Amino acid sequence: RRRVPTPGSMAGGEAMSVGVQILFASLANICTSSGLAVFNAWCFRQGYHFQFSLIMVQQVVCSCFAVAQVALLPGERALVKISSKNYLTMLLPFSMLVAAKLYIQNKAFDHVSPAFYAMIASTLPVGVTLLSIVRGMEPFRISTLFAAALVSIGGCMIKAGEVSLSPFGLALTVTALMLDVVRLVLVQYLVQPLQLSAPGLMLLSSPLQCLVCAIGAATLESSAVAISIEDGRFPLVVWVVLLLNGGLAMVVNLVTFVFVKVASAVVVAITTPFKDLSTVIMSDNLVVRRQETPMSIAGFSLACTVSLVYNIHNIVRRDREKVEKQEMAPLIPSRQEKTPGFTVGVANADASGRRGRGLGGGDAGVDGEDTGGYWRIRDAHNAMLSCCTVSVLLLSSTVLAQLDFAKVMDAYRL
Repeated sequence: RRRVPTPGSMAGGEAMSVGVQILFASLANICTSSGLAVFNAWCFRQGYHFQFSLIMVQQVVCSCFAVAQVALLPGERALVKISSKNYLTMLLPFSMLVAAKLYIQNKAFDHVSPAFYAMIASTLPVGVTLLSIVRGMEPFRISTLFAAALVSIGGCMIKAGEVSLSPFGLALTVTALMLDVVRLVLVQYLVQPLQLSAPGLMLLSSPLQCLVCAIGAATLESSAVAISIEDGRFPLVVWVVLLLNGGLAMVVNLVTFVFVKVASAVVVAITTPFKDLSTVIMSDNLVVRRQETPMSIAGFSLACTVSLVYNIHNIVRRDREKVEKQEMAPLIPSRQEKTPGFTVGVANADASGRRGRGLGGGDAGVDGEDTGGYWRIRDAHNAMLSCCTVSVLLLSSTVLAQLDFAKVMDAYRL
């Protein structure tokens, strides 16, 4: 006999289904994010020391993925709009910072293990909050100072627990994390006002990062790449590994996009320590085989726990403040709001224009300047093709110009 589901059972089944979706998305996010960091470190430890070129390959793949994502997702094409001024003054500096952070982070993997980097990275959330307080984006709170002190103690314990630590590797690690803190703050200060969606931001930013890394690779790595090719250290397997690495970077972006869509802010905060823990486990077993000291484990546990509690506390506090603000809002608008004058009307129109179009695009600029100079989806596609093509041609031409083709033919028996 067929059983007719009751409303309660349907709600329970739906909740279970959503819970399973979030669980699988969380696991996929943890595994892919930590897997990419470990894969990068494995490549460098195996002798591929060309960080700029690796990032360039990743950004070319991510740019192509962003084109497909914007084309397939409904409504995304209309959201891709940015003024040429903001593209140069806001998005370009942000992309340069991200490229520099990725390069220094990957360079650090030559000198420190990904496990050490991940443990130190567990101190990141409080650093972001402290910089936000300095910039006046967040109010000062005693809880922030207390959390920062505990996380700093955890970071010192992690460093003290390292048996052998390269001072240069430590400097690179700290520099990369400082750039990551600045990046996360600039997301609020520069990127969020553009009101771009995640796929749109990737479509516009990844080609710029690709171009920046191509310039760095042509300047700093092309001669070493040419020597490696002449010595026969670029067999087919290296190209396959590079493509697999770029493919994994694309998968990470896809999984992250899905995860953020299905999970709440609290779930995102909870998964962050597990990503660091997963990186530590995979690194100690696959990249640099070692056993963590009790001091490092204790410091890592302290930093992760404090950061997790602090993140969840901040999320709950912001949700509570948002509800209180909505409850205190007047039910009936004031007389001035019902019959606004000329000045208030202009202000409200400008505010609605900002909400509807943001700094990134629309029919009017930020300060009411001329409507020309705004980029749409076609311009984004042209910029992507131009940046990626110039990047590939720049790096390949500088490498080819330094090759001795007689040595290449002898090395590969052509």
